[in-house]
Amino acid sequence: MDNLLNTAYTKDQYECLYKDSSYSEIMENLKNPNVDDFIKIFSIINLKNFVSEADFVVFINHLTNHATPIREITAYKLEEFVKEYRSYFLSDFSKNKLLNAIVDINPNISRAVCAVIGMTDELKIALEEEIIKKIEILLSEIKDYQDKTGDLFDDNKKNRKNHAKNKKLFSLYWYLEALSICLSEKSHEKIVQILKNTIKFCDYTIREKTAKILAIMPNPPYELLQSAKCDQNFYVKNQVYDKINFED
Repeated sequence: MDNLLNTAYTKDQYECLYKDSSYSEIMENLKNPNVDDFIKIFSIINLKNFVSEADFVVFINHLTNHATPIREITAYKLEEFVKEYRSYFLSDFSKNKLLNAIVDINPNISRAVCAVIGMTDELKIALEEEIIKKIEILLSEIKDYQDKTGDLFDDNKKNRKNHAKNKKLFSLYWYLEALSICLSEKSHEKIVQILKNTIKFCDYTIREKTAKILAIMPNPPYELLQSAKCDQNFYVKNQVYDKINFED
């Protein structure tokens, strides 16, 4: 949010910033697609409550398919509302918005949304299965990509510049982070199958997230723990440090 406030604005924009807008004015600004992005940003900042779920939908709709500053301020603002309006967060519309925002191109948004998901048990329960499905789809797409190109596990400079590959890895990274927040015993077998796959990835950040999940899940498979324990990357190994038996 600091980045938004440290920008040079016009006199009219500053007047908008310090204007004490009414609730109805704020909602009208958010509903109107022709309103300037700056006004939308500060309308979201000035939101204090919702009088209906329909108004909440108008707000959370700005979490995707809008300019980056609007998406970012919406993501940060979610934290203020998640406990008081938790039922609104559990609608199909809101859940889809959160699921899509987890893999926003801006990692600040991804990080903020993951933090919000971790704030209520209801949201963790509601999203775990959908996050697992997203990961399974991604892994299937990545397998197809690997079968066609053969470079997924080839860590060289040329392949690191592959946008299609990096986009899938970025999405997988953040869905694994979200899964670590939602983790439950009911999905143990599905999660184990996912981790058996991701522990082999060349990209150490994927292995690191895999190790993070292994470190917090009940009864993690011994062979996967051993793989993380013996990983050549410090960050991966460090995730399971407390799980290591130094006599092994």
